[in-house]
Amino acid sequence: MKSYLEGCGVPTTRLGETEVPRLMMGNHPFEGWSYVSRERDAWYRDYFCRVARIAEVLRFAVQQAGLTVTQVDHVLPERNRMHLQAIWEAGQDTGVEIGLLAYILTPVMFEGEMIVRSARTRATFYAHDERVGGEAFRTHIVHDPLVRRLLDERPEAFITSQTTPPYTPEEAARFTIDYRQLERHLGFYEGCNIVIADPGSEIELLAMTGRFDLIREYLGFLRRRFPCIVTSSHHAGVTLPLLEAEGIDVDGYLTPVNRLGAHMNPTPELALEAIRQASKPVIAIKPMGGGRDLGREAFEYVFAQDNVVGSLFGMGTIEQVRETSQAAREALGVA
Repeated sequence: MKSYLEGCGVPTTRLGETEVPRLMMGNHPFEGWSYVSRERDAWYRDYFCRVARIAEVLRFAVQQAGLTVTQVDHVLPERNRMHLQAIWEAGQDTGVEIGLLAYILTPVMFEGEMIVRSARTRATFYAHDERVGGEAFRTHIVHDPLVRRLLDERPEAFITSQTTPPYTPEEAARFTIDYRQLERHLGFYEGCNIVIADPGSEIELLAMTGRFDLIREYLGFLRRRFPCIVTSSHHAGVTLPLLEAEGIDVDGYLTPVNRLGAHMNPTPELALEAIRQASKPVIAIKPMGGGRDLGREAFEYVFAQDNVVGSLFGMGTIEQVRETSQAAREALGVA
């Protein structure tokens, strides 16, 4: 069986000591998430309820588009198990061992509860974004199309540091990481070919609350298992400068870059400046603004940004794989 590099049909780059394709597949469509509409979400959930349908798309992506690394997750176990099974089947059919960019939820704990998806965590993000971006951030966030979609166009549901108290420094000093739970998360990927480990945007909460000691301890734990570590961020204008100032040992960053500025916080301008100034390379996520900005020009914009070396994007159907991968390949100058 060929390795993901031997089967790769697109240019490659390096994250630390690891060579990876500059184009990689996202996983959200297979989980039933589109960022476009409830109707599209429902279609994805219904269509990708069978392993064979996911494997069919993956086979096409490998054979026709040369895409050999895909993002995977463990937070939705039933859906994510089907995705992993489909990856294995597609690998057997194509003779290529598909590489994985594995999201690993970081179980940050406070007073016995995991807080990474809590309202107070979201309020903490808001407070830091507002502190850096001010009025420009507040204007940007209420018009962000992905935020509006996540809220189902209900702005009253938006969590801010005025509606919900952020974590205080005293509370943050009591944060811990539950390594037993983390071992269970890692066990989900037992036997998988993980090329890149992504400890996730929970690192942002630790950075914004000054818990760099926990970040270093956790990354040291991951380094003993994985050769390449990136961390994802939806608040690049805040988080990347904090991590860079502390010299945090990651091989790169995953963060949104798109012409719409979607999920680029506190503002697209501050996010792009942080990306340009970063000492580590960046893999752009959401290059099409959640399916709202399609075609070659969307990818040309992404690859024109300093320090952006690659892109990860979701594709739900064979036709989407054909059109999107062709646009991305053309933007890289690949026929």
